[in-house]
Amino acid sequence: MSLVLHELLVCCRGLENDKATERKKEADRFRQLIRSPDTVEELDRISGTRAAKSSKQLTWNAVFRFLQKYLQKETELLQSGKANVSATTQANRQKKMQEISSLVKYFIRCANKRGPRLNCGELLNHVMEILRSSFSCSAYGEDYSSILLKNILSVRKYWCEITQQQWHNLLDLYCGLFTGSSKAINRVLVSRIIHTAVQGCCLQTEGFSHTLFSFFSRALLNARQERHLAVVEHLVSALNVFLRSAAMNCRIRVCRLGEELLPSVLYVWTQMRPSTTLKEEIVEFFNLQLCVHHPKGSKTQDTGAYAEDWVKWQSLLYNLYDALVSEISQIGSRGKYATGSRHIAVKENLMELTAEICHQLFSEDCNLQVLEVTQAHLRATQRGSPHGTPSKRRRIELGWEVLRDHLQPHHSDFDIIPWLQITSVLTSKYPSMVPGQELVPLLSILCQLLGEQRRGDRGPYVLRCLREVARCQATHPERAQSYRVELGRLWGRVWALALRGVSSPQTEALSLALLSTILQGAFIPIDRELWKLFSGSACKPSDAAALCLAQALLKCPVLKSLGTGWDHAGAVEGVGPPSLKENIMSWLLMNEQSEEAEESSRPHPIVCRDFPHNLIPRILVPLTLKDTRAGIMFLLGAKGLESAVMQDQTQVEVKGALSEIESMYLQFSFDEMPSNPMVKEMVSSAGTQLTVVPSLKHKLEQGLLSVADHLLNCYSPDSQTTPPECLVRCSSLLTGVLAGYVSTGLLTEEEACHSQLFLKAKALVQDFSEYISNVKVKMAEDGTMTTLRSVMRLCTQCVNRGVKDSMSSVSCNLFMKIFPARLLTELAEICKLLLNSSCKRGSVGIEEETTDEDWDMTRTQADQQEDIDLFDDGDEPQTSTSKGTHRQNVDPNDTQCGPDAKSLLAEEHLAQQDLAILASLEFLSLCVSAEFIHGLSFKPVEVRRKLLLLLEQIDCTKPLHLNMYLVLLKKLPAEDTSLAAEEFDSLLRPLADLCSLYRQDQEICAAVLLGLLPSIRSLGRTQDQHNDMRHVQGALLQVVSGFCILGRTGKCTAIVKVALIHCLLALLEADPCCKWAVLTLREEELPVSVILPSHLSDSHHHVRMLAAMTVERLFLEMTPDSLEKRKMLPLKCQQTAFENIYLKAQEGMRVQKNSSPEDLSDETFNRKATLLKSVSVVLCCSPVCEKQSLFALFQSYKENNIEEPLIKKVLGSVSRALGYRSVEAFVSSHLDYLVAEWLGQHGYTLESFPYTLLNHATLKDFYSSSYQVLIPHLVFLDDFKQVKSISTHLGKDWKKLLANCFPKIMVNILPYFAVSGQDAQVAQQREKAHRVYDLLKDSNCLGKPQIDSLIHSNLSDIVVELLMTLYEGAATEEGGRGDLRRFIGELDPAPNPPYFSSYVIKATLDYLSSCHSANLKSLVAILSKTPISIQRILLAVCQKAAETINAYERHRILLMYYLFVSLLLKEVKDGLGGAWAFVLRDIIYTLIHHINSRPAQLDEVSSRSFSLCCDLLTSVCRTAVQFCDDAVESHLQVIVGTLTAQVTNQLAISQQVLSLLKFLVVESQDKLKSAIQKLEPFPDRPEFRELRAVQHTLKYSTGKFTLRQEIAHFLSVASCDSLPLTRLEGLKDLRRQLHNNKSQIRPLLRECLADPEESVLVLLVLNLLQLCKLAANHPGGRDILEAAGSCLGELGPVDFSTIALLHGKDQLNARAVSLFSPVEPQWLYIILNCINNALTHHCIEVRQAAVQSLKDILATQAGADFWEIHKDNRDPMLAYLNPFRSTKKKVVGMSEEVSLVARERLESQDLWVPEAGGHKAWLKTLCMVLLDSGGVRSEALLLSRPLCLVKTDFCQRVLPLIIHDILLGDSDGSWRKLLSTHIQDFFTSCSSRARASSRSTTPLPSDSAGESDISNQGPLDKASLRTMLSVINYLRQQQRPLESDSNLCGTEFDAVVLVLVTCVVRSLMLLCWF
Repeated sequence: MSLVLHELLVCCRGLENDKATERKKEADRFRQLIRSPDTVEELDRISGTRAAKSSKQLTWNAVFRFLQKYLQKETELLQSGKANVSATTQANRQKKMQEISSLVKYFIRCANKRGPRLNCGELLNHVMEILRSSFSCSAYGEDYSSILLKNILSVRKYWCEITQQQWHNLLDLYCGLFTGSSKAINRVLVSRIIHTAVQGCCLQTEGFSHTLFSFFSRALLNARQERHLAVVEHLVSALNVFLRSAAMNCRIRVCRLGEELLPSVLYVWTQMRPSTTLKEEIVEFFNLQLCVHHPKGSKTQDTGAYAEDWVKWQSLLYNLYDALVSEISQIGSRGKYATGSRHIAVKENLMELTAEICHQLFSEDCNLQVLEVTQAHLRATQRGSPHGTPSKRRRIELGWEVLRDHLQPHHSDFDIIPWLQITSVLTSKYPSMVPGQELVPLLSILCQLLGEQRRGDRGPYVLRCLREVARCQATHPERAQSYRVELGRLWGRVWALALRGVSSPQTEALSLALLSTILQGAFIPIDRELWKLFSGSACKPSDAAALCLAQALLKCPVLKSLGTGWDHAGAVEGVGPPSLKENIMSWLLMNEQSEEAEESSRPHPIVCRDFPHNLIPRILVPLTLKDTRAGIMFLLGAKGLESAVMQDQTQVEVKGALSEIESMYLQFSFDEMPSNPMVKEMVSSAGTQLTVVPSLKHKLEQGLLSVADHLLNCYSPDSQTTPPECLVRCSSLLTGVLAGYVSTGLLTEEEACHSQLFLKAKALVQDFSEYISNVKVKMAEDGTMTTLRSVMRLCTQCVNRGVKDSMSSVSCNLFMKIFPARLLTELAEICKLLLNSSCKRGSVGIEEETTDEDWDMTRTQADQQEDIDLFDDGDEPQTSTSKGTHRQNVDPNDTQCGPDAKSLLAEEHLAQQDLAILASLEFLSLCVSAEFIHGLSFKPVEVRRKLLLLLEQIDCTKPLHLNMYLVLLKKLPAEDTSLAAEEFDSLLRPLADLCSLYRQDQEICAAVLLGLLPSIRSLGRTQDQHNDMRHVQGALLQVVSGFCILGRTGKCTAIVKVALIHCLLALLEADPCCKWAVLTLREEELPVSVILPSHLSDSHHHVRMLAAMTVERLFLEMTPDSLEKRKMLPLKCQQTAFENIYLKAQEGMRVQKNSSPEDLSDETFNRKATLLKSVSVVLCCSPVCEKQSLFALFQSYKENNIEEPLIKKVLGSVSRALGYRSVEAFVSSHLDYLVAEWLGQHGYTLESFPYTLLNHATLKDFYSSSYQVLIPHLVFLDDFKQVKSISTHLGKDWKKLLANCFPKIMVNILPYFAVSGQDAQVAQQREKAHRVYDLLKDSNCLGKPQIDSLIHSNLSDIVVELLMTLYEGAATEEGGRGDLRRFIGELDPAPNPPYFSSYVIKATLDYLSSCHSANLKSLVAILSKTPISIQRILLAVCQKAAETINAYERHRILLMYYLFVSLLLKEVKDGLGGAWAFVLRDIIYTLIHHINSRPAQLDEVSSRSFSLCCDLLTSVCRTAVQFCDDAVESHLQVIVGTLTAQVTNQLAISQQVLSLLKFLVVESQDKLKSAIQKLEPFPDRPEFRELRAVQHTLKYSTGKFTLRQEIAHFLSVASCDSLPLTRLEGLKDLRRQLHNNKSQIRPLLRECLADPEESVLVLLVLNLLQLCKLAANHPGGRDILEAAGSCLGELGPVDFSTIALLHGKDQLNARAVSLFSPVEPQWLYIILNCINNALTHHCIEVRQAAVQSLKDILATQAGADFWEIHKDNRDPMLAYLNPFRSTKKKVVGMSEEVSLVARERLESQDLWVPEAGGHKAWLKTLCMVLLDSGGVRSEALLLSRPLCLVKTDFCQRVLPLIIHDILLGDSDGSWRKLLSTHIQDFFTSCSSRARASSRSTTPLPSDSAGESDISNQGPLDKASLRTMLSVINYLRQQQRPLESDSNLCGTEFDAVVLVLVTCVVRSLMLLCWF
C-alpha cells in the first residue's frame, strides 16, 4: 500500500476512536487528505483495478464504509444526549450535525467528481437508512436529500444501477415523507425528489402504478391548501410524467384519477395565480386527460371515448371551458393595458386545449347552447364555509355562434387573435365537425376581418384561419354544395384580398399559402392576377411562392402570355415577346437581375434559400414542356404536392407519444378512424408522352448556367456573403433539373452526365471540395463546425434515397456522380481528426473503470458467440454497467442541471463539433450505399472501409462514440447495398461491449435494438451468401436472444420490449420460415415464429397489443419496402402459428395474481382487447385459418365473457377489411361451419349460439333467417327434436321445413351412398346417412313418395348444392384428385361442411342419375329433357361466384363450374335438348368475363383461376369446333380480342393464352376461315407473328384493300356492348390505315358532302362515338377512348353534316321495321334482342333480370305468337332463346294500388327533371313509374320491368316504346296532356340550366341571386337530354293514327308532336350529342 493511502487508512481508523475530540481531529484531517490530488489519484488507481473487489486495499467504497461508521457513532452520541438543553447546546448540536453531513456530502462529491466511483447500491441504501430513522432524518434529512438529488439521481450510471425494488422503496419513502406529519425536510425538496423518482420509475421499471395512483390521489386532492406553489408545480409535473407512462396500461384508472383531481387542479389554475411553468404543466395535465378520455377527438363510447362518470366528466368539461374562456379574456385584458410591445398570440398548447374542448362541447347543429354550470372546482371551499354557502353557478354559452361573436371586427386584436387561433386549430384538426350552414357566416366574417385589417397584428391569424376553413371545405365538398354560389362569391373576395396581401412582407407567405389552398380546392377560377405574381417583382421566390406556383401549374393551364389567350400545344415558343412560361422561369432564377448580379458579390436568391427538396426542378422542367400540367403531375408523383412538403411535418412529432397512445386506444376499442378523404392520390401521367419545347429548354439551361457561373465568380472560402451551402444548393438544382428530364424520358442518364449542366455541377463541387479541405485547417475557428454540420445536412438530404419516386432516385444518382473521390476521402479524414480531438477532450473529465472478469472474453465474441452471455448480471450491480457516463464538464453541484439524469443519447452531451461529426458520418454512410450506381468518381468500398476503421478506436462510454456507432449501425447496411461478412464483423464487433455496458439503460437498449433492424434486413437480402453470413447471423441472434432473456426475467421495460418486437418482425421478414432465425434462450432453442406470439401474454399492454397487431407476419411473407407484395406462408406454418397465437392470447387472459383490485377493470379490458385483436388480425390475413379464427371469436364470447358490443365492433372492422357489405353477410358466409363446430362442442346448445352477433334480436329471428342452414345439420345429427323445436318457434309444420331444406339435406346424405371404400370413418358416416335416410322415408316423416317427388322437382337445386360441396383437399388416395388437381393449392381453405372431392361428387351425380332413370342415362341427359334446368345450374354457380369476395372461394366455385361444364361438353354432340347454342355462348362469355376481371397483379390463387378459365375455354372451343363450328364463329372476335390483351410479361399465362389462340387461328383456319378474315389484326409483336401472318393472309386473300374497304372491314366487326375493349387492336390498326392513306380520304369526303346519310365516313364517326360511349362506362375503357380519339384526330376537323350525325339510323329499330309491320312484334323483336345481349352481360344481376324477363315474355301468348311468326326468318337469336320457351302461359296483371301510386308520382315535377349526375337513377325511376302507372298495355314491356331495374341502357331503349304504347292506348287524351306538359317542363329546365352553366364562372353579382335555384341543380346532364330527344325522334318516325281509328287522332295528339318538335328545335342549341 502506498504511503498516502496508508496515511488515509490510519485516518479512517481514527474516525472510529471512542474519544469525540480525537474523532473531530481525524475528521478535519480526513477532509484535507481527501482533497489531496495524490490521495485522489491513488484511490482512483486502486479502485479501478479488476482485483479491487476482492483485495484488502483501500478503495473509495472502503473509505465510504469507514465514513458510515463515523456518522453512525456521532449520531448515536447526539441521540443519547439530553433532550432539555440550553439554546447554546442545541445550536452546537445543530452545528455538529451540519459538519457531519457536510463531510459526507463533500466525500461523495470528491469520489464521484471524475465519474461515479462509489457503489450505487451501498450509497443509496445508506441514504435511505438515514432517512428511515426519525432522528437521523431530522438531523441530516435535508442534506441527504440534497445528496440524493444532486449526487445520485443526477448520475446516469446510478440511475441505471438502481434496481426496481430500490426505485419503489425510494418512491414509497418520499411519498410517505410528503404525506406524513414530519417537517424535517423542505417540502419543495421532497416534491423535487418525488418528481425525479417518478421519472426514474417510469423509465427504468414497471409495476409501481398502484402506489402512485394512491399517492397522487391523496397529495393533489388538497392542492388548494398548499402554501408553496413550487410543490404543486413539481407534483403536477410528476403526475404528467406518470400519467404518460401509465396511460397505455391503465386507461380506466387514469380517467378516474383525472376526474377526481381535475377540480383541485382547476382551482389552482383559476384561484392561486400559478407561475408560467405551473400553468404549462396544468395545461399538459388537462390535455392528457382529454387525450385519454377522447382519443383522436372521439365523442361517445361507441366511437372510442371513455369516462368513469359521464355526467361528472361533462360537467368538468363545461367548467374547464368556462375557465379557459376567462383565461383567454384575461390575457386580452392584460394586453390592452400593458405598456410597450407585447406578444398578442396565446400559447399554442392553450389554444389546442381550448379547441379540443370546443370540439367536445359544440353540438352537431349550429344551435346556441346556454347552460347553468356548477363550478365544481369551487365547491370544497364553499362547502367548508361556516354558513354553508351554496355552490356557485355560472351561465355559459357555447356554440359556433359564440365563436363568431368573438371574431367580430369591432373587438381589439387582443380579443380576436386568440379566437382566430382557436378557430384555426378547430377547423384544422376536425374539419368534419364544421356544419355546412356555418361555412358561409364564418367565411363572411373572416373575409370582413381580412378586408378591414388596416392596423394591428390580426392579419396573419386571419389568413391562417381562412386557410384552414378552405381545407375544411375542400375535405368535405358535399357540405358546401348547397351554398356554393354564396361561398364562390366570398372566396372571390378572399382571393382578391390575398393577392393584395402578397405585397406585404408580414403576410406574404401566409397569403400565398391561402391562395395555394383555394387553388387546390378549385373554389373559383384562376385569373391573370395570380400569374403576375410569378412573373414580376410583386414577390420574390420563396418556399411558399414555389408551392403556390406548383399548385397553380397542377390545377390550370398556363396562359401563353398575360396579354393573350391560353397557351396551346401548337403555339410557337420563343418567337416574339417572352411567353409567360419564360417569364416564370426568369422570375424563379431571378434572371431579370442578372446584370446587377454580375456586378454583385451576392449569389442568386434561388441558391440562398432553402426550398423543399427538388421542388424547383419539378417546376422548372414542366415549364419547358408543351403540356406543363401533365409534366408536373408526372414529376410530383402519386402524392402530388404532399410529398414536397413532407419535410415540414417534422414539427408534428412533438405530440408523437400522445398520438400513439390515442391510436392504440382506438385499436383497443376497435374504433379505428377512417382515413382523411382530402388525401387523394393523383393520377400519374406516366403513360403520357411528354414533349419538350427546345427553345424553352435552351433558355432554362442558359439561365441555370448563368446562376452557376455567377456563384462560381462570387464564391471564395473566406466569403461572408456566399456560404458553402450555396454550392450544394446550386449543384442540387442543376442535377435536379437533369433528373427531371431523365425521369420524363427526354434524356438518358448517360446523356445527362455529358451535359453542360452536369459539368457545371462538377465545377461547383470542386469548389465545395476546396471548402472541405479548408475545414481541416480551420477546425478550431468559431462557426466552422456549425457551418460544416449545416452543409452536411444539406448533402444528406440530396443523397437520401428514402423517397421512392423516379425523379428523386435519378437526382440522387446524379448528385453522387458529381462528387470527386478527394471530397469523401478528406471528409472521412476530418471525421477521424475530430474524433481524436474529442477523445482528448473527453479524457480530461472521465476516467475508465473496469468491468467484469469476462470483459476480455467479450472482445472475442466473433469467435466464441455461443459461450458468452452478453447480458450476464454478475454478482454486484456496480460491476455490471457502464463506465463513467457523466458529462465531462457538468459540475454535480450545479443546481441548474435538471434533477433527472439525461441519457447519453441526448444532444445536450454533444458539442457542435460532435454534431458535425455525426452529420458527416450520416452523409458518408449514405454515399457508400451507392455501389450499384455506375460512373462514380469514388469507390464506395474504400470509403466504407475508412468508416469501419473509426470503430477500432471506439469507446462507448463517451456520448459521441455511442452516437457515432448507432449512426453507422443504422446507415451502413442500407437497402441498396449488401455488406460483406468481414464488413459486418467490423460493424458488429463493438456490439458485445455495448450490450454489456448498457444492459440496464432502457433507452440505450431500445436504441441498440432499433439500430439492428437495417443489419437484419440486409441479411434477408443476402440469402445466397447464407454460409458466409452464418456467424453474422449468430452475432445478431445472440444479441436479440440476450434481450429476450432479460425480458423474460423482468429486467426490460416496455420501451425495450417494443423495440425487441420490431427486431423479431425484421427477423421474420428476413427469414419467414425461420430456417436460421432461431433464438437461444438459456438451454432452449426457439424459432422467432414461436417467440413473437409469446408476447401476447406479456405484463405490459402496449407490448401485447403490438404483438397482436403484427401476428400477420406469421402468416404472410412480406418485406418492409413493399408491404403490399404479400405471399402466404406454407399451410403447416400457418396452422402452427394460429395454435400458438390462440394459446398465448388465452394465456394472456389470466390476470396476474399480484394485481390490485383497482387495476382489475383495466387489466380485464386490456387482455380481452389483446385476444380480440390477435384473432381479428388472423381473420384478416389468413384465409386458411379464417373459419377457425371466427369460431374462436364466437367461443371467446361464451368462454371469456367478452361484451357483445366489443365483439360486434371486431366483426365490423374485419368484415369491412375483407370487403363484405355487412357483418351479417360475413358471418353468414361461414354459418354452416360455425353451427357445425358449435354443436360439436361439449355442453354447447343451439339456443346458446350467439345469434345476437348476427344482429338477431330473438331466437325466433335467428331461426327464421337461418333455418336453411340449421335444419340440414340437425337432420344429419339425427336431432329431429331440435328440428321440431325450430318449427314450433317459427309456427310452421316441421315437415314443410324439411321439404324447404330438402336439397341441402340430400347433400348431407347422398354422397355417403355413392362413395365406396372400407375405411372405418367412411363406413360409419355411410351407416349414419342410411339411418337418417330411413328416418326421412318413414311415413311419420316425409315418406318415400314425397322424397321421390322432391328429388324430381328439385333436381337442379340438388345438383347446385352438391357442386357447392366441392373441395379437392378432401380427396383421398383411393379417389384421387382427377382433372382438377392442376388447379388446386395447398392453401385452399376448406369450405363450409359437408365437403367432398370431385371424385365423390361425380359418383354421387351418377348415383342420382341411376336412381332417376332406369336406362342408365347420364345426369346431363336427364337435365337436357328440361333445358332450362341446365341454365339454372349455370346461373346459380355464376351467382355464387359473383357474390363471394374471397378469392379462394371464388376459385373453388370456378372448380365447380369447370366440373359441371366438363360434364356438359361430353353431351354437346347430342344437342343438350336444343340448348347447345345458349350453353356454349353462356360458358364462353362467363369465362371471358372472369378473364377480364382478373387483378392487374396476379397472386397465387388468381393465377390458378386464370389458368383454369383458359383451360376450360380451350376445352369449350375444341368441343365447339369439333361439333358446331358456327357457334365459335359467332364469338371468335370476342374470344380473340379478349385473349390478345392477356398476353403480358407473365410467361406461364401468356403461353397458355397463345396456345389457345394458335388453335383457333392457325389449327382451325379451315373451319373458321370466314370468321378469321373478319378478325381485328393482332399486335405487331414477336409472339403474335404467326397469328398475324395467318390472319393477314386470309383477310387479303382477294387482294389489297382500299381505305374504303378497310373502313368497311372495321365497321363489319360486331361490337359486344359489354366488352368494348376487344376492339382496341382494330382501332390501332384503323389509325395506322388512316394515317398511311391520307390521299384516299379526299374522295370519301366528297361523297360525304354529296350524301352525308350514306357516307362511310359518317358511319365510321358514328361507330367510333358509340364505342367511346360504351368505353366511358367500362372499367379500363381509357385505352379505347384514346385509340378512338387518335382515329378521329387522323380524320381532322372534317365538316360533317350535324343532321347526318344526329339522325344516324338505329340499326335495331330499322331491322324491326323491315321484318314486321305491326308495332307489337317490332317491340318484341327490339326487347328480345336487348335481352339476348343482356344474357351475356358481365353483371350477374343483369343476367338474372334478363332470364326472368325472357321466361315471362316467352310464356305469354304474344311471345308464343312472335316465335311462330319469326322462326321462319332463321334468326340465330332464337337458337339462344330456345331453352327459355315454356308451355305454360303467363297472364300479366297490375294491382290497382300500384297503378294509383304510380299515377300520382307521374304528376310530380321531380320525376321528370333529373338531378345533376343522377341520370341513371332518374331514367330507371321514370321507366318504373310509367310501367306501374297502368297506362302501358304491352305485356312484353310490362314483363321487361326486372331488366329496367338493373340496366340503364335497356331503359333508354324501351322508354320511347313505353311512351308510344301509352299514347296509343290513350282514349280520353289525359295521358297526352300529362306527357306533353311534363316533357315540355323537362326541356324548359334544360334550357334554364344551359343558360346558367354557360355564364362566366366568375362569382355572381348580387342581383343574380334569383337564378341560384336553377344553378344549384347543377350542370346540364347531356345523357338525360339525349334520352328525351331519342323519345321525340322515335315518335316523329311513327305513322300518324288514322281519323277513323278509335278517335285516336285529335288536336291533343297533334299538340304533343308539335310541342315535342318545338322543344327539339329549341334544344338543338343546347345539344352536344356526343
